[in-house]
Amino acid sequence: MIAHKKRSPRSLPALALAALTASLVLFSCGSSGREEASAGNHIIVANFAETQTMDPRAVEDIASHWINNQIYDGLVQRTDDRGVQPALAESWTFLDDRTLEFQLRQGVLFHNGEEFTARDVQYTLETLLDPEAGFAGRSRLAMIDVAGIEVIDDYTIRIPTREPFAAILTYLAHSSALIINKAAAEEEGRNFGANPVGTGPFKLSRWDRGTAVHLERFDQHWRGPAQVEKLTFRGIPEDSSRTIELETGGVHVAQRIPETDLRRIRENSDTVLHEYAAMRLNYILFNTQRPPFDDLRVRQAISYALDTDLLAQVAYGDSGIPARGYMNSSIWAFNPDVYRYDQDLEKARQLLEQAGYGDGFAVTMTIDDNPARRTLAEILGNQLRELGITMSIEIMEWGAYLQRTAAGEHQMAQLAWLASTGDPHHALYPNYHSRNIGAANRSHTNLPELDALLQAGVTEGDTEARLQIYREAQEIIARHAPIIPVSDDREAVGIRANLRGFIPSPSGYHLFHGVGFAE
Repeated sequence: MIAHKKRSPRSLPALALAALTASLVLFSCGSSGREEASAGNHIIVANFAETQTMDPRAVEDIASHWINNQIYDGLVQRTDDRGVQPALAESWTFLDDRTLEFQLRQGVLFHNGEEFTARDVQYTLETLLDPEAGFAGRSRLAMIDVAGIEVIDDYTIRIPTREPFAAILTYLAHSSALIINKAAAEEEGRNFGANPVGTGPFKLSRWDRGTAVHLERFDQHWRGPAQVEKLTFRGIPEDSSRTIELETGGVHVAQRIPETDLRRIRENSDTVLHEYAAMRLNYILFNTQRPPFDDLRVRQAISYALDTDLLAQVAYGDSGIPARGYMNSSIWAFNPDVYRYDQDLEKARQLLEQAGYGDGFAVTMTIDDNPARRTLAEILGNQLRELGITMSIEIMEWGAYLQRTAAGEHQMAQLAWLASTGDPHHALYPNYHSRNIGAANRSHTNLPELDALLQAGVTEGDTEARLQIYREAQEIIARHAPIIPVSDDREAVGIRANLRGFIPSPSGYHLFHGVGFAE
């Protein structure tokens, strides 16, 4: 039997009771939400986790990015077909292979009434990339040469990269590059994440910590006012509660409908289900710097021990397909020929014997309170028993979980990575370059050979050459075995049938500026 450990003194039954209580509270709130929404002025969204911050520089989770994409704009914005289109920048020109010059949109206002200028762009990037500030988004835009940023005038700015970087525009479209208001950020300091000021179609009205973020329409948005006056994001981590809220009308949009509820939403005449391939990889990770997983043979043994197809099927069902590599297979440089550790218990035993663990060992897997991850951990623990390995499961609250894995205080964990730009650099560099240890690199991978390849991918401008670089990088990752890929995500978002204008985004950051209700 698998032992369970908790960082919190509450037992699992207590957590279940808390979840039920939260669900009842949310359902109660949903009634008043429906009354407001009946007038066509209030969209209520069931987010799959509570927000951590509304400072886009500091965000390291998708749930928070989704909210921030309503509050802020970037210089450029991703299109539905994964291209890039103008946003706060009206146009841009490559002055050379390292320098982009942007012509900014004039007359754009921040929520505090200040006009948006090039100084806000400069301040956003300088503070984001300041290593002393320690912002989570720094690794995604580390290619920018901060010292070389040049403000030509209020509406013209030049942004150089340290070296030629083919994917710079797709990275400036990432949510970490959303533009903040310089004056407000300087005034608020570390409190800016609770008092955000952007140029987006919605502004913060109230943050009920642990429950909901309430936004209201910003009527002076440069695209024109949003369709609705109010937009509320409720943090509802429990999958079935999100489904129930959608079915009963307590919310109008529910992200990540669980596989067990898909049929109900499809067949309900009051709801519409959007299903699409995401760019996310679900994976098990080892801390490669802590025993016993600092030994490659142990990591490889665990990789051989598992039936990952079974893990993907049972844990994710129709919400995912078994992974076939070390990035999501929809990313254009995916390597279909990368080495896979198909289940081979005899080879696993041999490797453990060689590493001095022939009699097995005890290990702890740290996860957040995510039902799919809990299911996967249970099955994984049972499979490891075949090798004499006893696995405890440590379940943590999401924010604490992120802190623990960033600090490297874990042995094994589970995470997912959304390469929302669709570029292989985004899929690999944050997770495996040693520069990002403690940020996205939570396997603490440190391989000079891999670092060199990933850096080469930054500077190479030829698409075919980049393809070969990233395919070779995936082969090195496979040999090093810092993670065990489990599934490529499929996303399922449910909406109420009377909602109009909702377009699901492959990035997971669905926008609400043009969403409203049927007449």
